[in-house]
Amino acid sequence: MRLAGCVALAMMAALPAQAQVQRCPDKLPAPVEARRAAIVEAAAAKDWTALERLIGPGEFVYSFGDAGDPIGYWRDSLQQGTDIARAMAAIFAMPCIVYAERGRREYWWPAAAEIEWAKLNAKDKAAMQGFYGKSIDEWYVEGRAKGYYVGWRGSITPDGAWTSFVAGD
Repeated sequence: MRLAGCVALAMMAALPAQAQVQRCPDKLPAPVEARRAAIVEAAAAKDWTALERLIGPGEFVYSFGDAGDPIGYWRDSLQQGTDIARAMAAIFAMPCIVYAERGRREYWWPAAAEIEWAKLNAKDKAAMQGFYGKSIDEWYVEGRAKGYYVGWRGSITPDGAWTSFVAGD
């Protein structure tokens, strides 16, 4: 085989697998629903101790670039005027999607995390509008008509481990 052919095959093998995205079932698996409900309750109460206990084992993504203490980051953000706990309670109350890639599955909130605005259903859109209000287009790169969502999103694994709550791209 020629070198160019080998390079092409190597590059194809290095490409990420195509992600599979589907809407969440009406009834979430018990571990996922239990964790989701506990997050919503703790976030609504701004119960930092409860939120800290709910964070899954292993890596937890709460900021692009920061590492360490999500609770401290969330508290500091609140003092600076960004109520991440309010966002968390709202986002985890929205409809979700199941995201699968390379044998790994996660439940992601909101559905807009992977479904473009035009393909969201009325319930999805109403939940997003209810939370973001007039600023909703600011959370889409190039607006809802063309862009993709870069707002708050969170994820839970099928076994109930909470793995992220972050905004951005």
